[in-house]
Amino acid sequence: MLSHFTHLPPEVILRLFQHATDFATVNALARTSSIFHCVWLMHANTIALTVLPKAIECYHEAHILVKLQEQVEEAENPAAARRKSHRELVIVLVRRVLINSRAITGFYERDILPLLENSRPNEYDIYARPLLGRTRIIKTLYHLKVLALAYGLNGSSPPVFPDIREDDLINLSEVSSWLRRASPAERRRELGVDELLTERRWLQNFLDNRLAIIHASNCMQKDN
Repeated sequence: MLSHFTHLPPEVILRLFQHATDFATVNALARTSSIFHCVWLMHANTIALTVLPKAIECYHEAHILVKLQEQVEEAENPAAARRKSHRELVIVLVRRVLINSRAITGFYERDILPLLENSRPNEYDIYARPLLGRTRIIKTLYHLKVLALAYGLNGSSPPVFPDIREDDLINLSEVSSWLRRASPAERRRELGVDELLTERRWLQNFLDNRLAIIHASNCMQKDN
């Protein structure tokens, strides 16, 4: 059976790689035979960028975070960023997205999920909202990390989330309030959001401003 796969044209093998939904599958395919390994080496960038959105929860938010991290790195060391080839930039992107994903999903599974499972009904506001499940909380944690990184840049204005909704802002408010009360400071520092959560005024100003923009946009749409 394996011999049939080894005689596939390279373009078909590439499509097989691109249909993978995680990097464990990519790794297994790359070790199938020498021709599979050669296709992986030749098209690693294309394969990685195709598989990454399928392998990461809340990839849109993950991508916003990693692009801001790249901007910070370029601002701190512009010469180093210019020296990197396209392949090196893709490798850095993939590695950074995976590291961020492990940190956020690990925080959710170690710190948030046990409290969700063991909490009393309505103990915290977010528990009263059944729609605020795993995906929404992980998405909110990405938002918090982006805002924490922006706040760390001398309190500069946070990046715009072009498609952030009113529900996302409510989730941000509720989850940040809950983390301040329920999550140990050292765990918040490990995630990189402790300073942001401690400075409530900055975060509240962001939430208020974004809500005002959304409400103004909604009013304009109704008038039209």
